[in-house]
This record gives sequence, structure tokens and C-alpha cells, in this order.
Amino acid sequence: MSDPQPQLRRVLGLPDLSLFLVAALVNLNSVPVVAGVGPSALLFWLLGFTLFFIPQSIAVLELSNRYPSEGGIYIWSKKAFGDFHGFMSGWCYWTNNIFYIPTLLFYIVGFGVFIAGSATTGLGDNPLFMVVVSLALLWIITGLNILGLGVGKWIQNLGAIGTFAITVLILVIGVISFRIRGMANPVNGSTLFPAFTDWRSLSLLSVVCLNYVGLELGSVLGDEIKEPRRNIPRAALIAGIATVTMYLLTTAALQAALPAKEIGVIDGILQAVNHVAASINLPWILAPIALLMSMNAAGNASAWLAGSARIPFVIGLDNYLPAALGRIHPRYSTPHVSLVIQGLASSLFIILNAIGASVHEMYMSLLQTTVVLQLIPYLYMFAALVRVRSKREPESAQAGFFRKTWICYGAGVLGLVVTTGGLGLAFVPSSGVSDAVWFELKIVLGSLSFIIPALIIFWWRNRRSRPAVVPQVGVAPD
Repeated sequence: MSDPQPQLRRVLGLPDLSLFLVAALVNLNSVPVVAGVGPSALLFWLLGFTLFFIPQSIAVLELSNRYPSEGGIYIWSKKAFGDFHGFMSGWCYWTNNIFYIPTLLFYIVGFGVFIAGSATTGLGDNPLFMVVVSLALLWIITGLNILGLGVGKWIQNLGAIGTFAITVLILVIGVISFRIRGMANPVNGSTLFPAFTDWRSLSLLSVVCLNYVGLELGSVLGDEIKEPRRNIPRAALIAGIATVTMYLLTTAALQAALPAKEIGVIDGILQAVNHVAASINLPWILAPIALLMSMNAAGNASAWLAGSARIPFVIGLDNYLPAALGRIHPRYSTPHVSLVIQGLASSLFIILNAIGASVHEMYMSLLQTTVVLQLIPYLYMFAALVRVRSKREPESAQAGFFRKTWICYGAGVLGLVVTTGGLGLAFVPSSGVSDAVWFELKIVLGSLSFIIPALIIFWWRNRRSRPAVVPQVGVAPD
């Protein structure tokens, strides 16, 4: 008698899933990038939440309720538009994290050097140091996730807890700064709207959209969630409220403590903390805040690494990528091959992108290329929402989360418009970029270097004989 095939395990309940989504959604390390435009940043966060996050929530709730299995956004695009579009959506979703995860690792290292004090802070500007330590962190996180979500989830959980803690601390520091010196960036009619007349500042709206993506990540892990149809909507509500609240509070506190022009790209929050701490004789507070910020980035990196690796795993089961990617570890019940490939790809990009680039240029190039590749699957997701909801089959209608069709249509159309706008704005260089032409060329070439291979791979794999029945993901009982 042959040994039973390894199966995925349902290990994420409502608390774990809620913390997982908070860890994935709330990247406080990117707040300084947006806060640098001044008080307009507050409106940016509100606009992003209203015009992008809410439509995203509607799409995720509707589509995950119809198709709750492993694969999430890849499965939704495939069901709505066929294998090719499903593959392209899944490919872009996966490969964008090859860019995004290194930015989070740079954050961890950037904050980590502050923990040891002034003797090591200069290392944050050393590309070689950033690369070596980032690679070490990448493989530690990868290894823990190979051991299973039951182990890896604690990185996300601790990251989310650290995020709540750092939000409270930053808010307290902002209030202290306000009481001592007043608002560093006064919020009024003349300061809220100037950024909306500057195209370079408007490009940050694409970054805001990027910071609101991730709600669909829970559905990517559909076969590893307990009672997914029940827990995904509840976790989405909890994570959504927590996300917009923390972005607004931390941005407001940062605006109170430090003039916008002095907010750095990577260590802006720590700059604000250090600035206020010195004035109130609390220099010791910098180290614990740096530690909490590192926890936030680590939870974010672990959530995206774990989630995005499930996409090539499911595509491997469909045989559009090598079947080895669809293997499940016999002991740990995780897609270990897919996780290793994710780690190798991110490692290669960290090394290549460090050649001849400053830390600031490395970060901005990573960030904007991530925006492009991340938003392409969202175009598919919003289009799939409209397409799937338009179907009149009784079975499809019964599976819908929302009774009113116009809700899904409205969310789908609005989401498509905003996502398209965000995609276009990603190519507008920010004011911190010295060579705009080279910056845009790097984004275009970087994106095409991943999209063109996807076309070739799909064409080649599609010509080969594929099984008539796609193997299903094995899922162990709860």
C-alpha cells in the first residue's frame, strides 16, 4: 500500500488570519515616503482607502466566497478569463514580490542598525552591508515558513503586535512634540491641497495604493484557513479598520514631529523619534522603537513571502510551471519548493540591484517596479469581479457574497479606474530622483524583463501535452 500524499493543513483561525492580514497590509516603513509631501499625505491615505481599498474589499469578499480554494487571485482570473489571463495575473502577483520583499528586508536592516546606537547607524548607507544582512534575513524567514504556517505565522503575529505597539508610541511622541513646539507641519486649507497640483507628488498615490494591497492574500492561502467563507470576511473587516487607522495616526504624528522636507525615505520615523526624544531627554526610546519597526517589517516580509509563494505552487499544479513547484513537504505540509524558488529569486534581485546603486536609488527603483507588477493582477481582479458577477448561472448566483449586483459592478469599475491611474502614476518620478529618464527606463525594462518571460513560458508549456484533469490540492481535515 503506497504512502498517503502529503496535504496542506488548515492552521489559520480568525485571530491568526486577522493578524496575518494586518502584518501584510500595514507597512509603516513606507509612511515617510508619503508623509514627505506634507499634510496632503493625510488626504492621500483617505483617498486611497475610499477609492481603492473599499472596492478591493468588495472584490475579495465576493470572489473568495465563490472560489475559496488555494490560489486566490490566480484562480479568480483563471475562472473569469481563462488559463492565459490566470497565468499572467498569477505570474505578476508572484514576481512583484521578488521586488517587494527585498524592500522590506532593507527596512529591517535600516532600522536594526539604530538598535545598537550611533556606532552602527552609518552602516545603513552601506550597500554591501545592506545586501549581506538582507540575504541572511531572507533565508531565515524562508526557512521558518518551510517549517509550516503553524511556525511561520508567529512572525506575522509578532509583526502585527509590534505594529500596534509602534503606532501607539509614535502617536504619543507626536502629541509630546505638538505640546512642546506646536505642529511642525500645520494642517489647514493652504497646506492640504498643494500636492494635488504637482505631478511628482501625485505619483505617490500609486505608492498609497500599493500600501493598501494585501487583503486578497488571505484568499491565496484558502486551503490553509479554517472555515474560509466565515473567517475571511471577518478578518478583512478587522484588518481594514486597523490599516487605515494606523496609517492616518502615524502620518499625523510624523507630521507633528518633523518638517516634511526633513523626513527621510527609509528612516524617517526614527528621525522624528530621535528629534523629539532629544528635546524631552528620552534618547533611550530610539532603540525599542527601532526594534518594533523591525518587527513590523519582518511580519510584512514573512506574510508576503508565504502568500506569494502559494501562487507558483498552484500554477505548478496546473502544469504551466514545473510540476515540482506543486510539491508539498511530506513532514511540514508546506509548498517548500515554491518557497525556496521565491527565496532564490529575491536573493538574485537583491544582489543585482545593489551593483552600482546608492541605497536611496535601490529603494526607489524597487518600490516603483513593485507598484507596476502588483497593480496588474488588480486590474484582473476588478475585471473578474464584473465578469463573474455578470454570469447568470443559478450556481454562481448562490455563491455570491453580495446580493446587489450593482455593488460589485460599481466596485469593479471604480477599482479598474483607480488601478489604471495608479499604474500610470508609477512611471512619474518623485522629486527625490535626479535622472528621471533613467529612472523610468529602469522601471519599464524591469517590468518587461518579467512579463516577456511569462509570455514565452506560457506559450511553451501550453504547446506541451497537459493533463485533461488538473490535480487538486490535498487538504487535511481541520
